[in-house]
Amino acid sequence: MSYETRYVIVAGIAWIRTTRMLGAETLWAVTFDGPEPVVRRGPAGDSTIERGSLDGFEWELAWDELAPPFATPHPALRKVAPTRLVTRPAVLVRGRIGDRTIEAAPGHTAEIAGRRHARTWGWAHASTADGRYVHLLTASAPPLPRVSQYATERRRPGLPLARGSVAPPAVTVGPYTVEADPTTFVGLEYTDTDGSSVWCYHSEAGRLRGPGVDLDGAAMEIAVRERLPGWRVAP
Repeated sequence: MSYETRYVIVAGIAWIRTTRMLGAETLWAVTFDGPEPVVRRGPAGDSTIERGSLDGFEWELAWDELAPPFATPHPALRKVAPTRLVTRPAVLVRGRIGDRTIEAAPGHTAEIAGRRHARTWGWAHASTADGRYVHLLTASAPPLPRVSQYATERRRPGLPLARGSVAPPAVTVGPYTVEADPTTFVGLEYTDTDGSSVWCYHSEAGRLRGPGVDLDGAAMEIAVRERLPGWRVAP
């Protein structure tokens, strides 16, 4: 059994995601530009991350790539890693999301595919309108030990690092740390390919700091196998 996911994030505004598993394709459209995140979920039907509608909410998007894509994990691990991620790390998005017109908003997009999700992960991504970006990932995906990697516009993902940790509400990979107020996260329940649950908490309000970088508005996720007490979860 396997799954395939595509998503686009318009930084601080929206996260639109499709997943195909067990012959069905589902769609999430989450917006972050109001007082709190709004989650919409349902069958994808004819909708894609580029254009579609869900519960009366509509979008039509296109984007220009500012940086070349990269794949994780490192090639040395791909035969045993359960998931592969291809990220287009810096894009400028135009179009419409709901009633909002988008002209040149920074964001990124990715495709994920694999036999199952990682058991747990911490992830963060920030990009700018001039093509700069920082991408962090630390994941536990048996039979591998914890794998941690980072990339920037000047550095492709290298061999896995020993240093990577998740300590809600912060994620650290190498010399970079991102954290956000727990009240800015929304939790969503993933169903893994074996039927188990993964609780994925997503924020668009991370602060990412490291060598030469201090950015607000980073996307970040903390994913665990048990719900985080007191953290918001979408119904």
